[in-house]
Amino acid sequence: MEKSKEFKRDFFYATLEGGELVMEPHCACGNYLLEEYYCEKCKKQCRCTEIRCRNKETFEYVNRFLKSNKSFHNFTAVLDEETEKGD
Repeated sequence: MEKSKEFKRDFFYATLEGGELVMEPHCACGNYLLEEYYCEKCKKQCRCTEIRCRNKETFEYVNRFLKSNKSFHNFTAVLDEETEKGD
């Protein structure tokens, strides 16, 4: 059985699809979250403030967005190294 990867923080997984930013919320345990951001696996309410970007293009897009919107000052963008290797 494959062990799911665990992250340090709850996060959004971000991709660009047709020029539109798509972000999917995930718990730090790797579990996909529904709109309520509650993780059934961990039994906790999640707070996603990290945005894991699929590739460099998405990373640059998210960074521009974060810098131009002061209301997102507590969010950080990171390049997802594992998916970047596969692109």
